[in-house]
Amino acid sequence: MLAPGLQGKPGGLSPKPTCTLTFDDGWRDFYEYAFPLLKQKRIPATVFLPTGFIGTNQWFWTDVLAHLLLEQPDGDIRERKDEMPKDPVARRILTSEGHFEQRLEKSIELLKGYKLNVVESILGDLGYKCKMNPADRDRLFLSWDELQEMAESGLISFGSHTDNHHILTTLAESEIVKELQESRDKLLAQGIVKADFIPFCCPNGNYTERIADMVKKAGYSVAVTTRRLWNRRECDPYTLKRIGIHQDMASTESLFACRVANIF
Repeated sequence: MLAPGLQGKPGGLSPKPTCTLTFDDGWRDFYEYAFPLLKQKRIPATVFLPTGFIGTNQWFWTDVLAHLLLEQPDGDIRERKDEMPKDPVARRILTSEGHFEQRLEKSIELLKGYKLNVVESILGDLGYKCKMNPADRDRLFLSWDELQEMAESGLISFGSHTDNHHILTTLAESEIVKELQESRDKLLAQGIVKADFIPFCCPNGNYTERIADMVKKAGYSVAVTTRRLWNRRECDPYTLKRIGIHQDMASTESLFACRVANIF
């Protein structure tokens, strides 16, 4: 994502807008594909890390859901009533209509409003035909060694994306504090951030004014959301806006320019 704003300098603001290149989630493919290109072009970027997933073969629940939907047996599940899951939300997901991408998108939006333990229970019910052993999963996230190598390049900096990638608006305040503190402590312990500047990124972009204040009190320096617009000097540094960039939005220079200009 782009975090656009205006460049400050002595005597005023530059007439030219500037932006910060950011990447969420700490995927392993950032190291494999994006980092070599950024290094070649000498372009700096910031990666926000869900620290509890780094160096593990854990998956986000969204990826588990995609796997379960892909593994769904052939045929109309509604014709096999004896095989239907007990949970009504799981039944709703399995009987949803449309192609895979549509079903996955609708299912993710449906589950985002639940706390993680509820989501995991629903996924467990969905997995009645597909038991996923975590030990058999591919590693999707960066390792600490890969992070250290990128940090030493002087181009890539890192921030927190919480510890377990919980959507903070679904948590109690004590749980939010734990997510913020544990992630910050791990980043400092690994030596890939310095205490005087640690950025934060809200999972899914969800936040409230109270959460923004908690992020500040937890020792973070700035925080970004997924709200779309440009930032100015007077913006709250704990609710910074960004512009999401995906492959379809950058397939041509014209599309990319329209996206950055907030036309669509």
